[in-house]
This record gives sequence, C-alpha cells and structure tokens, in this order.
Amino acid sequence: MQKFRPRMFVTFTLGVGVGAVAALLLAPKAGRDLRNEIADGATDGVNQARRTAKKIGKQAQKIVDETADQINDAVAAGGVAYNHERNA
Repeated sequence: MQKFRPRMFVTFTLGVGVGAVAALLLAPKAGRDLRNEIADGATDGVNQARRTAKKIGKQAQKIVDETADQINDAVAAGGVAYNHERNA
C-alpha cells in the first residue's frame, strides 16, 4: 500500500483547481453563467477540502492511537523488566 502524501495531494488539488478556473475563464459564456460555474466550482472545492481534511484527521488519530498503544506496551514491558531485575 502506498503512503498517503498530503503535500502531493494538495499540489494535485491546486493544479486541478487552477486548470478548472482557467478553462471556465477561457470558455465563451455569458457573465452570469460564468459566475455561477465559478461559484459552483468553488463550493465543490471547499467540500472536497473538507472531506480531505476529515480523512487526514481520521488517519492522524489512528496513528496517534497506535503510537499511544505502543508507548503503553513499552512502558509496561519496562516495568516488568525493572521488577524482574530488582528482584533478581
């Protein structure tokens, strides 16, 4: 499984956004239609950013939980080793 790379995703998303805006601005349309499409595109972009942020947040929380479990296991193992050496 490939690692999730937030920087690469952000760069890709910005590139898509810039390309979409350029396409809208260069397309022959009425001003009102163009403004509506830009507003819709901005709304879609914001929604995508929210979904991405939520996904990254869930992944970060999972990593934090796994790390906390590993730390607790290491502390417990250290306590057992200390007690074993102390009583030897």
